[in-house]
Amino acid sequence: MELTSTLHTIGALDHKLAMRSLKPLSGLQANAYNEFWPSWAAIVPHRRGEIAHAMVELAEDNVDLDFTQALLWMLDDDDTQVRVNAAEGLWESERSQVLRRLVTALLSDPAPTVRAAAAMALGRFAYRAALDELDSSDTEALHNALQRVALDARQPSEVRRRALESAGYFVDDDAIQQQIGRDYDSTDQLLRESALVAMGRSMLPRWRPTITQALSHASPALRYEAARAAGEMGEDGRDLLPKLVPLLNDKDSEVAFAAIWALGQIGGETAQRMLKQIAKEGDDARRQAANDALDELMMGDNLV
Repeated sequence: MELTSTLHTIGALDHKLAMRSLKPLSGLQANAYNEFWPSWAAIVPHRRGEIAHAMVELAEDNVDLDFTQALLWMLDDDDTQVRVNAAEGLWESERSQVLRRLVTALLSDPAPTVRAAAAMALGRFAYRAALDELDSSDTEALHNALQRVALDARQPSEVRRRALESAGYFVDDDAIQQQIGRDYDSTDQLLRESALVAMGRSMLPRWRPTITQALSHASPALRYEAARAAGEMGEDGRDLLPKLVPLLNDKDSEVAFAAIWALGQIGGETAQRMLKQIAKEGDDARRQAANDALDELMMGDNLV
């Protein structure tokens, strides 16, 4: 009855959603479904969306909170925004059950926004697949689903491009890598941005000339994604530094922050020197970003 009481309390529109009131939803087990679902379904849809969003934000800041089971149930909610929030909140999970449920959402949810959110959440699993950290059946299911959606021209652009971003990790899939090139050559700005994301995640040398060119593009969004892609290349991206360094002073602050982050991922003496200079001479925000990148760089060196 404690769970029922919790849901009744947080379901009230005037109740302030805070960690204390949402914590009982952390660590739920599958056998709590029969108590959870009737009380959850009785909450008005808009409020359910607010609760799901609050859970996702709290979990990002508190590693001790685990809303995985509740979020999995919420993928069956009637409200689209609740399902979107649930998919977004599951991106850090490493459970096979979560992978399979997100694949189902990607392939069959009626709402494009939910399918797009599921495609993005599956990116972490695709990364683990690239590291051979998934079993073969999960990897196959994930690969097939992402490829199917990324190559399906009937899918809404937002869904297809998010699937392509996550599928970028599958470097041996020629169909995916060819689609990345086609999308970058298209006239659709968002497809081009996602193609750069996928290029960085693939870490393939074939994409370095394209990323290099995009680092000088007139579009801030493309420069941003190119900087992130350069960072994803890690030390293999050091030949991109001559084009990346000018972005440290880009007039678009988000592009500059992406370039600072990339230096921390690429590493090496040049990157370290540039970051130390920003940490001394930049404005408050850029100094903080440079220090964070230096910490990341030092951590990587220590692991090596």
